[in-house]
Amino acid sequence: MQAFVDTVVQRRSALLVLALLFSLLLAAGIPRTGFDTSLGVLLTRSDPWLAERDRMLAEFPGQSEISFAFEPANGDVFTHPALAAMVDLSQNYRQIPLASGMNSILAWQSPYGDDTFFEKPLAQLFTYTDAELQERRARALQEPFVAGILLAPEGDLTLASIRLGTASLSDEQRRSTAEATLALRDELQARHPEVAIHVSSEALYELSTRQAMLDDLFYLLPLVILLCNAIICYSFRSLLLGGCILGVSLLAIVLTVGTLGWLGVRFNTVSVMAPLVVVTIAVANSVHLVSIFRQKRLVGLPPLDAMRNSLHFNVRPVSLAALTTIVGFGSLNLATAPAVSSFGSVVALGVLYAWVLSLLVLPGLVLLLPARAGLRVAQQPLLGQLTLRSRALVHRHGGVILWVTALLTLLALPLSLRNSTDFDRGAFVNEDSPLHDYVTAVGARMARGAQLVYGIDTQTPDGVVDPQFLQRVDAFAQWLREQEGVAQVASLVELVKGVNQVINENQPEFALIPDERSVIEDHLFNYQTVQVSSFTLDNFINADYSLIRLLVGTESMNNQAILDLNERIGAEFARQLPEYALLHGSSTLIFARMDRAVTLELLEGYVLSLLLITLAVVVGMRSLRYGLLSMLPNLLPAVLVFGAWGLLVGSIDPFVMMLFSISIGLVVDDTVHILSSYQSSRVQGRSPREAVEQALEKAGPALILTTTVMAVGTCVLMAASTLYFQQAAMLLVPIVVVALVLDLLFFPALLLRLDRAPSAREQLP
Repeated sequence: MQAFVDTVVQRRSALLVLALLFSLLLAAGIPRTGFDTSLGVLLTRSDPWLAERDRMLAEFPGQSEISFAFEPANGDVFTHPALAAMVDLSQNYRQIPLASGMNSILAWQSPYGDDTFFEKPLAQLFTYTDAELQERRARALQEPFVAGILLAPEGDLTLASIRLGTASLSDEQRRSTAEATLALRDELQARHPEVAIHVSSEALYELSTRQAMLDDLFYLLPLVILLCNAIICYSFRSLLLGGCILGVSLLAIVLTVGTLGWLGVRFNTVSVMAPLVVVTIAVANSVHLVSIFRQKRLVGLPPLDAMRNSLHFNVRPVSLAALTTIVGFGSLNLATAPAVSSFGSVVALGVLYAWVLSLLVLPGLVLLLPARAGLRVAQQPLLGQLTLRSRALVHRHGGVILWVTALLTLLALPLSLRNSTDFDRGAFVNEDSPLHDYVTAVGARMARGAQLVYGIDTQTPDGVVDPQFLQRVDAFAQWLREQEGVAQVASLVELVKGVNQVINENQPEFALIPDERSVIEDHLFNYQTVQVSSFTLDNFINADYSLIRLLVGTESMNNQAILDLNERIGAEFARQLPEYALLHGSSTLIFARMDRAVTLELLEGYVLSLLLITLAVVVGMRSLRYGLLSMLPNLLPAVLVFGAWGLLVGSIDPFVMMLFSISIGLVVDDTVHILSSYQSSRVQGRSPREAVEQALEKAGPALILTTTVMAVGTCVLMAASTLYFQQAAMLLVPIVVVALVLDLLFFPALLLRLDRAPSAREQLP
């Protein structure tokens, strides 16, 4: 320890130069930093259904689409203003790169014939009378391939889809199509102000998410840094000391982001929050060192001696806190969702850089300052007053504090189990995004839920044209239609029955599956010769005729209801079609299952991080007793806060569950500093009461300051673009505040109650 402290102080200039050169080298990687805004990073890679979904996407690749929603102010799509807006789109949609076709009620054609709603050319739609338009409205609302798909049940909103000429887009193609789509939407809106026009596509989602990420990084990150620095400058009564801490924080961010750039690791919708976390942790490490340095300067020690004293006091707790924080965030790598594991890795890397900078670079920066820097003292320093109050409460009411904490914990434990996870992809959509308007309008008007996609695999080429197979699928589809929450069912069965009816002069009694295989094959061949682009055969059957796609449209329902319906579907399929394989081809199902998967993985990570952190404290303190005691103030903050959340809210995003997993890595910082100071005093022969007073006096002000900085920095997330970050802030701020209260009151009271020996001659490292 002495050799390390002497090296840091004596070679501070060389360490500063090396740090700056290393930072410049890594900073060159910042322009390489990229963003991954796809929904795939949110999916758990451990889900076995993911392979089934990928196979279905390979068998039925389809085409990328852009959806326009038209919402007329008069509440009726079948009026001239709304139709004029759709005509305008049909005439200009090719402004969008790669646009190859458009589907809407204007050009809709029945898959079984030439039936359409508008026989006249688009340029003559204005010649339809109001009565004629209402007659077409009534027909459209009765058409099963239109109502609930292209047209809202009340006829007050309609959708138009623009097909793109490829199933997958490059980054540049996504950007260009998204920008062209927004430009076209704006042009249409300007020409048709009486109709609200909304747009949605995967490319727009990624563009919107990317913009939200950039906004959060470039607006919130500087705000966090400035607020934290302002609090520190005020607390230390020194702009220069605050500037040193600011410099270390900025270097930590530069090193972290630069490393990611050189490694080719891209930020995603969750890991974009990592730099904000790194800043607060870097500030916390620096505050502890500067706080003790300033305390020693105020009692008359010269700068070099004060810095040596501060390093002696802080190296062990700062290093141990950094190690436990890295373990806490590193445990997120047990999660198979790339967004979660990437967040944990980025923060762990940033904490490592912050630890190195606070011990090797910050001392040199502080010692460059004038000798009088930070020596101004307030008449009644607030931090000192708070620590005095906490000391008084611990000594006078220690028993009450322990009993109240125990009672609150017993109440919070069952309440925390009331929290249910429900993932909503809309939580990642910026409220200022055009997608938000689309989701809101379509969700309110269409009254439809997700579409579940299944595959029925006969595992035999040409197996799907077997009449017995199709008849059994028809019976299964009929069972599906009778289930609560199911709005529509479509598959190859409906197509074959429809063609059979059309060929037999549209007689209703011929809406059935033919008994002969050759007839079915002829029907499929005939359909292919006249099929319309909106209902092509390859939407329902794969290339070798071994697999069909079953589409189940649902009413609006939450994730648990979707999973319950899927469980019933699986059980009934196994009963009716046991010799065939049911493939789960819908991302909706995987997202719904993700609630449970992410939660279980994060709980596993939490248990592992708790064990490793406790082990680290035991080894770092060289005391099994103190290591085990430290578990309580580390566990209780998350339990108490999640219990309150279960009582008041009860629903939580599975990704916010990360806070429960990483909370121990964040709050252990306070516990380690209190425990380290307490143990040092006990080794020196002080009684438990004296050791508690010494620990609170030395570590208390810095803990209050670091918690204030972390809470204020996290509160800035309330202004984030997405609900996810806002919800994270609402939980993280109470966790760190409760952790501080427990470390200032509960933990000292616990030490006084359980550490009654007159002295503890334990060997320090």
